[in-house]
Amino acid sequence: MTEELDRATEGLEFEDEDVFRFVRDAAALWERTLKGCTLSRPPSEPHLYNLTNALEFNGVDALHREALHELRKAANKGKHDADATLTVARARSLIEATIPALAQLESTGIVELIAIAQFNQRRRYVIDVFDHYTTGDTEYAVYLIASAPGAHPVLAPEPVELFGVKFGVEEEIKKRLADSGHAVFANASSELPAFVSDDYIGRWEWEGTHRDLVAAFAAYQWNAELIAGLSRADNYPSVISAAALAMVDVARPAQWQDLLWKMSADFGIWRRGTLAAKVAQAVVSLCGGQITDIYYGPRWLDRDNVISSTPAERRFEGNGFVLGIDEHQVVLVGLDLRMRGISFSVREEKELWRPEDPLEAL
Repeated sequence: MTEELDRATEGLEFEDEDVFRFVRDAAALWERTLKGCTLSRPPSEPHLYNLTNALEFNGVDALHREALHELRKAANKGKHDADATLTVARARSLIEATIPALAQLESTGIVELIAIAQFNQRRRYVIDVFDHYTTGDTEYAVYLIASAPGAHPVLAPEPVELFGVKFGVEEEIKKRLADSGHAVFANASSELPAFVSDDYIGRWEWEGTHRDLVAAFAAYQWNAELIAGLSRADNYPSVISAAALAMVDVARPAQWQDLLWKMSADFGIWRRGTLAAKVAQAVVSLCGGQITDIYYGPRWLDRDNVISSTPAERRFEGNGFVLGIDEHQVVLVGLDLRMRGISFSVREEKELWRPEDPLEAL
């Protein structure tokens, strides 16, 4: 999270309020994590204040319990005091000071911490790489590999992610992918994409979690004033996937503006994208107007599986992709893996405009 904070301060959309958002997210993550842990003396009212005090009986010393209290107090101050200020350095210090408490908890054998770490779903992807010399950027089109027993693996017909970055950061992206999953950077696949052009330079293969995939690319995105419809923030699967990830992580209670900020800060969706605010509002409406519950996942499945396991009032669809919430509070993202060939997105003229930052008016 501190790395994300540092990257956010370098972005064009960073605002003073964003510093407090990181602190509130860290406090919410701690509360959500501790609520899911089997503590020796769990409090009857499981708020972060009471949960922190209960850690005395699970191996967390007074120094690091106090660090959690300091983080909590800063988060509350930013939430309730409109005139409060917080430097980036202080926010980083508050978050980092709580990390040793996690190690102390793990040393006492809290099994839920292991289960949380293992929940993320590993998937296989291919990444087609295009160098656009006329514009000075590299485009990465990410496809999900789908497979079933007794069948050959196939690619989803449309990219699940599109990333555009400036030249010169390919090695950094490769390192992030290699560190977080299994990567092959040669042309490992014999199937070339149907739309190979002069800009096409090769295909990578990677296996890991979708969260790590986004993290490898999002920090290096080029959020230029591209023609509306060509940005990653105009790409339904990318925006829906970012919304699903943000639903799990965002500090509660969250309005659609909070979800939109999380999609931007952590998962690389430009807030000036034509779809970003629309999807954020639609997703939060699935949760009753604000996000208060704890959600898990997300998981990427076949579109039909998501539709069959989620009621209509708990689903949002866009261009064939669907986001749903199942009965276990798991966020699901559905892809139509039966389609073949090239499919095209038909967008209305009113969708192809570049709005102002939706958060600037708040």
